[in-house]
Parts: sequence; C-alpha cells; structure tokens
Amino acid sequence: MYVISAGHTSIRDLRKLSAETIRALPGPTTVKSGGRTVGPLVPLKATDPDRLGAVLTRAEALAKGRDPAADAALVPFGEVDPVDWSVRRCVR
Repeated sequence: MYVISAGHTSIRDLRKLSAETIRALPGPTTVKSGGRTVGPLVPLKATDPDRLGAVLTRAEALAKGRDPAADAALVPFGEVDPVDWSVRRCVR
C-alpha cells in the first residue's frame, strides 16, 4: 500500500472544499488548526475489482491455513475474528 501526501489544509479551508475537490485529492491530507494537526482527510476512491479479487483470494488461502488451536489460545486476549473472507462472501 502506498500513501501520497497531499500536504495539509486548515479547518477554515476545509469548509470551502467541495466533494469533487476532496475526491480529486491525490491521497490523505492532514487537517490542521493553527499549527496543530487535528485529523486526516482521506478521499474515498472506487476499488479496482481485479485488485480486490486478488486480495480476497489471498485472504481466503491464508484463512484455510489457520490453526483452530492457535485461535483458541488467543481468546483470553480478546475476540478472534471469525469472518469468512472468501471471494464468494465478499464480492457481490
């Protein structure tokens, strides 16, 4: 994964940005108030279906190799994610 920084914008300028302008940002942009960073502005991009399919195929293959005993050993530290990441379940 790569991140292209688009610099920063102020809270005051943020109010003036249109949805099209935000969508056109090359990547995450820092939102600042004065000299203090207060949050990120991340434009949402459409997902490439081929790339998503490849990621889900890899996730499905990795999930098949999960060890139920290892999952059980993690339960004391919190809930173990039982989600089915197969392409069949994730792509509509």
